[in-house]
Amino acid sequence: MLWLCLHLPRLPAEALGLDGEFDVVTDQRGASRWLITAAPGVGVGTPLGTALSLQPLLRAHARHAKAERAMLQGLAHTLYHYGSPVHAELREFDETGRAPQALLWLEISASLRLFGGYLQLQAGIEAELAAGRHRISLAVAPTRAAAALFACAGDGIRVRGPAALARRLAARPIRELPWPQAQIEALRGVGLQAIGELRALPRAAFARRFGAGRLRELDRLHGEAAEPAVAIVPPERFRRRFELPGEVEQLESLQFPLHRLAYELQGWLRARDLTLRALRLDCLHARQRTSFTLRFLDAHRDGKRIFNGLNERLGREPLGAAVRALELRATELGGAQRTQSDLFDSGGGQAEWTAAIERIAARLGAHVLWTPAPQADHRPERAWRNDGDAQTVSARPRPLWLLHQPQPLPGEPAVDANVERIESGWWDGGELRRDYYVAEWQRQRVWVFRERAGGRWFLHGLWG
Repeated sequence: MLWLCLHLPRLPAEALGLDGEFDVVTDQRGASRWLITAAPGVGVGTPLGTALSLQPLLRAHARHAKAERAMLQGLAHTLYHYGSPVHAELREFDETGRAPQALLWLEISASLRLFGGYLQLQAGIEAELAAGRHRISLAVAPTRAAAALFACAGDGIRVRGPAALARRLAARPIRELPWPQAQIEALRGVGLQAIGELRALPRAAFARRFGAGRLRELDRLHGEAAEPAVAIVPPERFRRRFELPGEVEQLESLQFPLHRLAYELQGWLRARDLTLRALRLDCLHARQRTSFTLRFLDAHRDGKRIFNGLNERLGREPLGAAVRALELRATELGGAQRTQSDLFDSGGGQAEWTAAIERIAARLGAHVLWTPAPQADHRPERAWRNDGDAQTVSARPRPLWLLHQPQPLPGEPAVDANVERIESGWWDGGELRRDYYVAEWQRQRVWVFRERAGGRWFLHGLWG
């Protein structure tokens, strides 16, 4: 086993959508209140009163543990395609002044070859989390406990084998262990400073003094005991709620949570190997909610397109009331994203064109665009409709440019030998009986037909 652990020291602030330099999150036990995220001039664990005296510009926000767990779960889904199994833990401490540890683990031994080595894998993970504006520190080790210890220390250590792991751990200070400070101070009080010194103590005596649970944690750290945990699997449906730190009236203040929701949805789509056709966003107010559905021209899983669509749609109409929370859900999904079929076809031009049309529809309304789609009808005039699923019944090629009304031709054109006979519509009063041909007319390739009854010729379409 080879575990990559990510520590997210700013998760309490990220879960609240805070990205200001002087925004800090606080935790509380009784009357004590202290910082669990840092700011210029003040560190984690500083009492709030002291922090305000050192940095008057601070804006303090109460912690929202439920939002942190939801975000950690969403990040686990985002990283699911980089390794499996995936585990997550929001490690809490009962002691005053300590910050929680938000941890994610990926088992990557089978992924290294797939991604071309650790550096490429790390670059992909960092780029994906940077797009969601997350700050991380990471480390790799053969055990989850050791990877978490290294990641929380911020050393970026990579350890592969058990012998190298034992050497690394032996030199680590015991203050890095996620144990109560009272136990750490008791160990240091008898002259113990490094984890290797703990391992040299008699096991029975150590267990009697500090408990069998601590001894078992040391064994797990070194890979000598099992590390049971429940693996995280992305759910079948995406529904994510983002609680705002206060009532928001301006669209600019919703940019950060919208961006975060869009990229969480992108991660979920990638983990499930699905694409998105439509979504629904609910803006929750004090006594009501504002809802709208956003549809895309083609199925995709691009977080940037999702965010741009949401942003444009919200900007089209002013919010009726202050927003307290956002709720995003995927309402219509597609299959796996199509693979590239041409060595030189990146699809960039088509993607830009599609994104531009989606921005127009989101900004001005879907009613301003007409999106043609095949209709299940043999008659050319009725074989198209606005949007919807393709339901064509003709396997013959048809020109995209059809005249609004067929125009009579003065004579008989030179046609090819292939004929398409259409006899349809007798049941609804729109009966047609025609023979269609591809022809050359005035140096242009055209689509013509001859009436079965009168024998007259008509021009009906132009080929590109």
